Amino acid sequence: MKSSVFCALARKELYLQRGIMIAMVVVSLVAFWATRFGNVGLAIGGIVFLTANIAGGIFMAMFSLMGERKEQARMFALSLPISGNQYDLSKLASGYLGYGIPWLIITVVVCWTFLNGGPDVDRGMVVYALLLQCYALALYSVLLCALFSVTSDGMSAVVILGGNLLFSLFMMQLNQPSIVGPMHTDQVVWTTYAQRVLFGELAAIVLSVAVALIVSARRRDHV
Repeated sequence: MKSSVFCALARKELYLQRGIMIAMVVVSLVAFWATRFGNVGLAIGGIVFLTANIAGGIFMAMFSLMGERKEQARMFALSLPISGNQYDLSKLASGYLGYGIPWLIITVVVCWTFLNGGPDVDRGMVVYALLLQCYALALYSVLLCALFSVTSDGMSAVVILGGNLLFSLFMMQLNQPSIVGPMHTDQVVWTTYAQRVLFGELAAIVLSVAVALIVSARRRDHV
């Protein structure tokens, strides 16, 4: 019974977030396609692509966790035959699936395009795409973990603002000519910088998941 309730709660979250998931995929891919049309298309398409990836994750996390606190949906859910820890896990699972599914579709399409886009496409830019997408996933993971752990709306707002600032700083660093230059080639080259950034992004994802699981296991007041 508990397993069926767990799956039902996760499916419910995915169903409620389906609009954001679909919009994230459609807007991102259309924006990526638009980057082919000169400098104007690159500028506008790039901004919209990044916005769809980052804003999509923020909306999902806010809708799932902050909205739940306002509507007191947790109290009703815990009247079902499921423990507080299992309820927390269902929120985390649906949160990662809700963002992870569109993220994976976008990442695969973008990387495939760079690797198989023909002679006019720099294959080396697949490294740039992976660093960017993994950073977006890491940022979402940290945001989800933070909103899962804090209960204050004020602190939640600070977390969201801080995440946006960090992303802006990351983009400034990643777009430095000395960093992005080696990626504008036909060869896929993983520089030392790229390797370190990718390792840090993966570490942030794993650490965020671990912290969220620890918080859930130690939480005593599940209401």
